[in-house]
Amino acid sequence: MSALKLRRVDPAAHACARAVRRWRDAGHGAGTACLQRLPGYLQFCARGEGGDWHGLIMASDWLHQSLPQLQSLLVVEPSMTSIANLFRAVHQPLLLTLDEFRYQTLTEVDFVQPQLLPTHAVPWLDTPRGSVWVTQMPRIRATREPFTPSSWLSDLPLHLALKLGVSHIDPTSRTRLNEGDVLRITQPSRHCFVAQRCIGVFSFTEEGLLMQPTDTDGQQPDAIDPAADVGLAALSVRLEFILATHDIDLATLSQIVDGQLIPLADDAAQHIEVRANGKPVARGELVQLGEQLGVELIEIYRSNSLETRDE
Repeated sequence: MSALKLRRVDPAAHACARAVRRWRDAGHGAGTACLQRLPGYLQFCARGEGGDWHGLIMASDWLHQSLPQLQSLLVVEPSMTSIANLFRAVHQPLLLTLDEFRYQTLTEVDFVQPQLLPTHAVPWLDTPRGSVWVTQMPRIRATREPFTPSSWLSDLPLHLALKLGVSHIDPTSRTRLNEGDVLRITQPSRHCFVAQRCIGVFSFTEEGLLMQPTDTDGQQPDAIDPAADVGLAALSVRLEFILATHDIDLATLSQIVDGQLIPLADDAAQHIEVRANGKPVARGELVQLGEQLGVELIEIYRSNSLETRDE
């Protein structure tokens, strides 16, 4: 792989860039920049049910944007200590509407010495009470969007298994099986499985099989873990990343032995095919993501349309 001269991608920088793009797409002012090494930054830890994240905010900016009428009434600018105490006393000193920044309390509130401020670029987010600089990213909560027939992945090939049930047989009886023997289904279930997930049950009718999303006939309720019942949007999709494909004949294939070189195009790393359940869905560039390999998407195939990443 080293011969491909892969472009290295820093995982932290990549996560920040994706976060900024996500915030902008949600209609918020955001970006990355280096902090000016000035006094007056308050650091804090935001704690919530989804996890903790850390940030910085300029104390004077927070005060004047939280209480804009206060500045005209002040004769002397409040001390940094007074602003910090007010910041700690307010129940929700930061107004953040993005779900990933939801918090319950702020802890570890204190001023940061200028020489201790981060020297690298830090993502920032505009809020009604000043720009918040995010020094430790929040954990992204997993969300499940409803799956609709118009989804761009709706025509992925899937293997549907209609399971009638199970039974058990001892080794001695198995060796005596012959044509004409009848095996009894001792534990009927009639469950539908896709990608090893139960998506519902079926019953027999005169017209055919009647599919239902949940088990309503009460047959063998303990035969399957109820927690395995999931919606279609939760089904796992197997992704494969194809470096290259070659059409060769059987004679050439028989000559491939250990140590033989297979030629690759100079731009092979920029043409990695991404397949979902065997179907090509995207093209990307092979990159070195920290200690692992990754594929940065360049084109996403959405039915008859094509989505290209922003360069």
